[in-house]
Amino acid sequence: MDLKYWLGYLSEWLGVVAIVLIAGASPVLKQIRRIDFRYPRREATYALSLFAISYLVAFQYFANPFFDFIKNLAAYFPGGELAQRMVLAVICLVFFVLALILRGQPLKSMGWGKANLRAGLTVGIMMIVLIVFLRGKFSTLLHGISSEQSQLLVVWLLLAVAEETIFRGYIQLRLDSYFGSKWGWLATVALYMLWQLPGRLWTLSFMDMWPALLIALAQALLLSWMMRKTGHVAAPILYRAFAGWLLMI
Repeated sequence: MDLKYWLGYLSEWLGVVAIVLIAGASPVLKQIRRIDFRYPRREATYALSLFAISYLVAFQYFANPFFDFIKNLAAYFPGGELAQRMVLAVICLVFFVLALILRGQPLKSMGWGKANLRAGLTVGIMMIVLIVFLRGKFSTLLHGISSEQSQLLVVWLLLAVAEETIFRGYIQLRLDSYFGSKWGWLATVALYMLWQLPGRLWTLSFMDMWPALLIALAQALLLSWMMRKTGHVAAPILYRAFAGWLLMI
């Protein structure tokens, strides 16, 4: 990886920080409604338990041939491993949605509250404009995208919706409530980094894996911080999906 490669990522991350800080001064983000849980310890236990179940499923998904038929579903989408991880994330999201329904909790406790939707969309759209500009993709988008590129965008959106709802929505809100915003933020980042290992831990060498893990760590810190500032998963979803997609077109 050359210096230009890392400078591109660094400029993007600094741009994200700048936009969130600028947006934070607006009245929209100053009116964010925070989520508090009556029993924070219980909620944190549910979040960690569901993550443990999902993590076990992830290891079996990549290691056990029994699940090959599910991975074969991903072959209908472009993206290879990306599509496989999208299918896995959607499957695991079902566990969290079922927990929400069975426990009678509202969507806002998963990062999908109406009150903060405007803030999430505002910051998310600003992120899209930023990364399109930084990566010089305006002309590419103006000339139109192919059918395969549009399908790839769908894959990225599904992956982002599933993983960000799980980590920034369900898990982070509960860990923030129990551990406090700072430690809840960092704990969520740590769990997200563990999530990157299944399917890669035994197939890639450290030299091949560390750049992807470093990028994932920086993004995780920014995504969780974005969630803290906006109170809605729309911002991290839009940033994550379009940042990943624009790298592949």
